[in-house]
Amino acid sequence: MNFLLLFSLIISPQQFEEIKGSQEFTGQMIVRPIQNLEAQERAQEILSQFTLIEYVKETDEYVIGLPKTTNENVAHQALMETGVIEYAEPNWMLYPVNTVPNDPNFGSQWQHSKMRSTTAWDYGTGDGTFIACTVDTGVDLNHPDLQANLVPGYNSADRRTQNSGGSVGDINGHGTMTLGCVGAIGNNNRGVVGMAWDIKLMPVRCTNSSGGGAYLADLTDGARWASDNGARAVSVSYSGGNSNTVESTGSHLRGEGSLLSWSSGNSGNRVNGSDHASVIVVGASNQGDNRTSWSTYGSWVDVVAPGDGVRTTSDGGGTASVSGTSFSCPIVSGVLAMMMITSPNSTPAEIEQMLYDNCVDLSSNGEDIYTGHGRPDFADCMEAADAANGGGNGGYDSINFSVSDTTPNAGQGMTFSCSNAPANSPYYILWSTVDRSPFFTSYQGIVGSGTSTSAGNSSYYRVVPPQGAGRTVYLETQYRDASNGQIVDSNTVRLDIN
Repeated sequence: MNFLLLFSLIISPQQFEEIKGSQEFTGQMIVRPIQNLEAQERAQEILSQFTLIEYVKETDEYVIGLPKTTNENVAHQALMETGVIEYAEPNWMLYPVNTVPNDPNFGSQWQHSKMRSTTAWDYGTGDGTFIACTVDTGVDLNHPDLQANLVPGYNSADRRTQNSGGSVGDINGHGTMTLGCVGAIGNNNRGVVGMAWDIKLMPVRCTNSSGGGAYLADLTDGARWASDNGARAVSVSYSGGNSNTVESTGSHLRGEGSLLSWSSGNSGNRVNGSDHASVIVVGASNQGDNRTSWSTYGSWVDVVAPGDGVRTTSDGGGTASVSGTSFSCPIVSGVLAMMMITSPNSTPAEIEQMLYDNCVDLSSNGEDIYTGHGRPDFADCMEAADAANGGGNGGYDSINFSVSDTTPNAGQGMTFSCSNAPANSPYYILWSTVDRSPFFTSYQGIVGSGTSTSAGNSSYYRVVPPQGAGRTVYLETQYRDASNGQIVDSNTVRLDIN
């Protein structure tokens, strides 16, 4: 039976909503069969009746054109009712989720003070070889704060590399802004600085429209190409992040050792479901450490980051103050890039978990629908990455660390003590839920910091937080030796909290 004839018999409740200027129908769908041989064979038979625009081997997805007599919602229902399709969703025309730059005289980058970037940079500012990418509207190829670190890119709208004639020049201005958030060159007496001072920047242009509109399939193709060609941190500042194909793309990137970040959007609405396991979804926060009113939220949001009036590079060689989750997302991607450089042997999942465990909790305790895990503390993230790479625990265990009670009650006060530590040196008491590196610093109420005495001893009093009831945590202390800058650490202490 001709499958397409069924379309005229189906009355479909609306599944997908078009929003002009944000996500618009194109008459195309992205379809993935259920991942077993029988379903795939049946799906191929069904999909052969459509116009095949593209087959994506890496994720087993088909981009198909719909007949003019139907629409995306009818096609979705008909395809899903076959029982052999995992998902069928529009190949949206998507648009950048930014607001127009509005304050060219804004002279500071408040995101760095809020995220403690100067402390984070003590651990490093880049390695000159790591590649980060934004899939966006291109880049100002002559921008003095970007040019020296650019590597050849790709035009996913044309499926052509820069070296083979694919244009990556910024057609809209948005791409230059996002790439600068990741890695505007630092310490060069020019403009602004990104989260990473010295990394390679890969421009992937996803559109040839001056308005910035891009097909969803072109965004995901650009992200895959970037990872396939060496980019380990990939950021997409467009709407559409709740689509299933984005998760499939994120999974593909993780298989190559890369991480995909995607902006949540600027509509201020709640998105239900779509809590992707392989994509870091980023909302926006303001200088008061609150979610902005226009930052899209829901259980799918993993973190938030500065996005309200942040300063970055702009097309034409200058800088601009801009707002949107478009800029929060590459800021987080820049943090991830620096963590991956600092701990090169950590897996993408481990880097992601370190990011989440080193967030400042902004809303209700724990992960929530408004700010996810919270706002990353760049300095704590780098400290955790350094510890995971051996800089923190290093196998030394040279400091004697003890606690006044290893089975405390939640809400009980207790004392942490150290001896045999380097004199007059700063220390941190760190924690983990497993007895191995990396140790983290975000368990509010237990963690602490200070400076040892001239004799190399220290003590620290703290109340065990009420939310710790029933948990087991492992603690250690780390000192940065004031005499040589090296990090040494202690034995591990287990706490079973009642």
